[in-house]
Amino acid sequence: MPQNGQRPAYPGSPNAGPNTPRPTYNGHAGSNNAPAGHLESWLTQHRNVPVQDKENMLRSDPAFNNLPQGQQQRLMQQFNTVNKMPDEQRQRRLARAENLERLPAEDRMRINRSAHDWTTLPQDRQTMMKNAFRDLRSVPPDQRQTVLNSARYQSQFTPQERGILTDLLRVEPYEAPR
Repeated sequence: MPQNGQRPAYPGSPNAGPNTPRPTYNGHAGSNNAPAGHLESWLTQHRNVPVQDKENMLRSDPAFNNLPQGQQQRLMQQFNTVNKMPDEQRQRRLARAENLERLPAEDRMRINRSAHDWTTLPQDRQTMMKNAFRDLRSVPPDQRQTVLNSARYQSQFTPQERGILTDLLRVEPYEAPR
């Protein structure tokens, strides 16, 4: 134990603190079947592998098999859902997940809370927010807050709604205008 009496913080350890980003899942050491790195790169690397073979590779990974049964089922459902998406939609979803994963736990919780708060808004407000969110995806990330603070957005959206948009746009990948 170090002289200061505190244990060192290792990635993923309970001593890491709430603002420590999660480490990358690298699968089981020595496993060639596991998703090396992040799901996006693993799926890209195995793009031409049939879905059933990818599923078998995942199911045979020791790290996957050590997860609780319920979590394995959820991951397989997500895996299948992502594999059925068109390429562009899949890439956006995976990039969003990567962005979220890189955030400290406190920020991830805030984004999850904002996503929940969105669902509690009246339907007409959710529709307006959805349209604004879609429009703001095509604004470069470093300019999004300026747009959200503009007179137009301040007159259309409450501070709570702009806060929700701000939180959710933190992890939303940029989509160039078409």
